[in-house]
Amino acid sequence: MKNLEKIMQSQNFKQLIKYILIGILGLVVDFGIYILLTTFKVNAEIANMISSTCGIINNFIWNSYANFKVYDRLLLRFISYFLVGQITTVFTTVSLFVFATKLGFPHLIVKVVATFIATLIQFVINKVITFKKNDSSSFS
Repeated sequence: MKNLEKIMQSQNFKQLIKYILIGILGLVVDFGIYILLTTFKVNAEIANMISSTCGIINNFIWNSYANFKVYDRLLLRFISYFLVGQITTVFTTVSLFVFATKLGFPHLIVKVVATFIATLIQFVINKVITFKKNDSSSFS
């Protein structure tokens, strides 16, 4: 039981929870734009690229200031975050193409599953690379 308490009080766990909450906000942005675009008959893959990009930008701002609290090298951090996000956007787009367009699965279900997997991958990469604190130049 003490190990569970120790994990739940760790900085990594708190950041993961904040990352998930920010991710939910990003999902609202992403899925809101995706549903709007597909309602107007925009191709699912194109709609996904546009909506995911909007979600990535939203999440970077929130993660920088509210979660990882890093304020230095924001342009370089944004580029890193954006590239990680775009790699996972490619993953969700390919998933939509294969499972929804080619195999006929419902596109919203495919997007939800692919987004969940992508989020786990993004957290690890962004924690280790994008939002790694540079002790000499970051604010606490």
